[in-house]
Amino acid sequence: MEMRFQIQLALILCIAVAASAQTTNLTTDLSNTVRSFSVRNCIDLALTRNLDLQIKHLSTAIAGDMLNGAYGVYVPTFTFDASQSYESDPGNFDPRKFNPYFPAEITTDKLGSDLGGKIPYGFSYNFTGFVRKTAANTDFSTDPDGDIFPNSIRSTNDYAGEAGITMRQHLLKDFWIDADQEQIMIRRADLKVSQEILRFEIMQTLLAVELAYYDLMEARDEIQVQEKMVELRKQFVAETQRRVDLGESPSLDSAQAETQLQNTLTALAQARESFSTRQNHLISMITDNYLAWADVNLQLTDTLQADPVQVNRSTSFQTALASRPDLAEARFAVEKTGATVKFRLNQLFPSLDLVGGYGGQGVDANAGASLDDAFSFSNPEYSYGAVVTFPLSNVSERNSYRASKAAKQIAELQLKKAEQDVLIQVADCITRVESSFSQVTSTHKAATYAASALDAETKKLQNGFTTGFVVLQYQEIFTAARTAEVRAEVDYNKALAQLAFAEGTIMERNHLHLEVK
Repeated sequence: MEMRFQIQLALILCIAVAASAQTTNLTTDLSNTVRSFSVRNCIDLALTRNLDLQIKHLSTAIAGDMLNGAYGVYVPTFTFDASQSYESDPGNFDPRKFNPYFPAEITTDKLGSDLGGKIPYGFSYNFTGFVRKTAANTDFSTDPDGDIFPNSIRSTNDYAGEAGITMRQHLLKDFWIDADQEQIMIRRADLKVSQEILRFEIMQTLLAVELAYYDLMEARDEIQVQEKMVELRKQFVAETQRRVDLGESPSLDSAQAETQLQNTLTALAQARESFSTRQNHLISMITDNYLAWADVNLQLTDTLQADPVQVNRSTSFQTALASRPDLAEARFAVEKTGATVKFRLNQLFPSLDLVGGYGGQGVDANAGASLDDAFSFSNPEYSYGAVVTFPLSNVSERNSYRASKAAKQIAELQLKKAEQDVLIQVADCITRVESSFSQVTSTHKAATYAASALDAETKKLQNGFTTGFVVLQYQEIFTAARTAEVRAEVDYNKALAQLAFAEGTIMERNHLHLEVK
């Protein structure tokens, strides 16, 4: 029996043909040091280039090969043999006979074949057939009448042929399941498990790519915040220096302004370092050849969106229980232990087998004639019977059966725990989505107010109604508020991706479908 399993990843993309062509170019043309990437581009590359996914694809292929190999036990085995034997008999005396055995040289040539195998449900068979030539040269030189043969040597030969079949059918032990069938059931479950592991790895890759992309967006926006802050600091340094030159402010204000500028330049350098680190992290997930990407700088084309999303706890729970591949994996683990329980239960029964055989023999001075007699069953032979075997104490199998039931209970408890963990994960993600969206609203308002306050305080400084120290404080407040706004938007988008992962719908979220054939 041949079984073939093919894992095909079908990408259902809601994008135009031109966008698909652009994605293809991203994988082949890296000559430019700056490349534009959307999260869609990164996901497409990760599905084909991610090393972890490539490993899981191969692991699934191995599981399919192992299942195919398990059916090899039902492939018949053919054996052909050819042999020759020689015997030099010195002769012997038998007190029960009148004449002694005379010396002889006996040569036996044999050609034979055998075809044997088994099929499910405890049936095994064996077809045999052979032809044997026996040639003897007997020395009668010690017999007074031996001269009737040339040189007192009698040469004789004959051919013997035989053909037949033997069969055995298990009726109790090894009938509805045996070690080979158990292995097939386990291999089938292993294949299903490997397919769910692959599905889960794809989901993890999608989540990791999305989170890394959002982190990189945060780092990019943080650079923009710090660059804007550097611009404000420089303007403030220039304004402070002007006021010091006019004698309107003490020289200490100029030193304070320069200090804050340098601190902001340090923060900008740190933001750029963070961007580079996060960029390398994202690249590591979308390529299997980092050297080709070492000089590539990613230009992110997506913008942060914070659109409200309605979530329903009950619906999310049901979706997660039905869609999560790790839960499906746990269910197949229960199925796998169930096969072992079924096998161990069968092994508690005594062995009751029906045996039988039928064949024919032929003997002639001609090889063809002897085989014709054998295969025409002119001289039939047959046998049949029953064989009962049972141990005097079945302690080993009884304990193995109890252990297999305990192993199944463990698998069921692990499934129950996994389901509970998933529900908790979904609940936490829903809370995170709701909380992060409220923070998006509040941080946006805070950033807007901080920008207005800074603008007003800057104008007051220009008119001499406040001090540079106060303006510095407002600049710090604005920077913190803008950074918090960016982080809140990133956290909200990450929370939505994490919720989709927890529900097991992240592939649908990215318009992907995994088809298993």
